[in-house]
Amino acid sequence: MSYDRYVAICNPLRYSLVLNKKVCVLLAGVSWLLGIIDPLPIIVVLSRLPFCSSREIDHFFCDLMPLMKVSCGDVSKGMTIICVQGVVIGVTSFILILTSYSYIMTAVTSMKTALARRKAFSTCSAHLTVLLMLYLSLICVYVIPTPDNNAHSKKSIALLNTVLVPILNPILYSLRNKDVKFAIQKLFSG
Repeated sequence: MSYDRYVAICNPLRYSLVLNKKVCVLLAGVSWLLGIIDPLPIIVVLSRLPFCSSREIDHFFCDLMPLMKVSCGDVSKGMTIICVQGVVIGVTSFILILTSYSYIMTAVTSMKTALARRKAFSTCSAHLTVLLMLYLSLICVYVIPTPDNNAHSKKSIALLNTVLVPILNPILYSLRNKDVKFAIQKLFSG
């Protein structure tokens, strides 16, 4: 989506040429392929871990770190995979998105009218808000190490990531819809 926004704002006259059907299928296919391939190594490692003691996971859902915490085997291979994937896939995609938005912000700030700047910024604001919430919560849960006595805060952040972000996503995007804005104004005025 950030590439779509980049092309729409930085190259609007070439939009349909740059983001043709072939490119859209390629972008979607790569996303789906990464979504399928990315979890495979950690699934293989986790499926081979022994679970000797309690099978109760101290978390809201079966997440990687709490699952490895209840294992009585060596989890170093799993931790290495999580770190490598976090850097290779997570950080790389985050940098690409930030690069795209830096070009967008440069283009937006160079626009001549305030109306054009406001329209361009409103095009990106919902996506950028959802992305920041998602990536910041993922970084807090999976990248920043915390002592075991602070595991409760990670549960709260993981809950934010799995519940609040998907709930807010359609709300933030629908706020750009004029009918939704009118309904909200009508609800609060009457």
